[in-house]
Amino acid sequence: MKFGVMVENHFGYDYQTIYGIAIAAERFGFDGLYMCDHLVNQNFARLPCLDPYVALGALGSSTKKLRLGTLVTPVGFRYPSDVAKLAASLDMISNGRFQLGLGAGWNEPEYKAYGIPFPPVGQRTRQLREALQIVRLMWTEEEPSFKGRYFTITEAQCNPKPVQRPAKIWVGGKGEKAILKIVAELADGWNCLGTSLGEYEHLTGVLRGHCERAGRRMESIERSYYGWFLAGRSEKEFEELFEKHYAPFKRADETMRQFKDRIVQEEGRSSAQSTRQFNGCRDLRSLASHILSCTFPTGTRMAR
Repeated sequence: MKFGVMVENHFGYDYQTIYGIAIAAERFGFDGLYMCDHLVNQNFARLPCLDPYVALGALGSSTKKLRLGTLVTPVGFRYPSDVAKLAASLDMISNGRFQLGLGAGWNEPEYKAYGIPFPPVGQRTRQLREALQIVRLMWTEEEPSFKGRYFTITEAQCNPKPVQRPAKIWVGGKGEKAILKIVAELADGWNCLGTSLGEYEHLTGVLRGHCERAGRRMESIERSYYGWFLAGRSEKEFEELFEKHYAPFKRADETMRQFKDRIVQEEGRSSAQSTRQFNGCRDLRSLASHILSCTFPTGTRMAR
């Protein structure tokens, strides 16, 4: 199993912090560093929210071995042909280390703030299907054309092509009927976000069923599990960091103390339960997950 580091770009990281995380991750032997693709902080706090393609491009020339990627770019943020061009350029800059991740998108207020249409989830997943086809065509053909229901390209060149042959496209999401079917039919990798091991096992079974119906071996699809880790040097620091980074996810009817206790009970985030968490890593390996991506909200602490 490989281990990656996830940078939530909307948590307020400046570039020096992201750079420090990347350098530390490479030094400590992590396989990759991945960034989500948000436009603003999810709570609309006035915090830095760097564009992942710009930040990853800078990291491409600052690192040597670390894989770099998006987890994930919502299909509505950028036209698929533009995404194909961005990803191919980043793959060249990083000498074959870029990994493109795409998703259907979910954060409606973010779309509205930027004037981006936010259609129903069924339409967004159909757009995702078309986007994957366009990216693949632009990476593999010289002047591809595609006319879909939502996206169209006409003799669209993508030069340079990705260094990786073939370059891989990952899809993130948990939708059993649409997203996992797209993964089975069109994607090279699947990223599952923050679910329990039981649900992950269930979703893996659903994906296997879609693969069988598509006539594809499930083992040909790489899989990653994305989990959260939060560490403090004392209980007081842990509680302060927890409130800072996770307050937006609290239920309206609970205090921060109740919220923290619930999360610790459900997810095992306390140091006393670390053994169970590492056992969970072994369980993920038994479920054939290839990559465990971890996010550390306090990125500067890892850089030290």
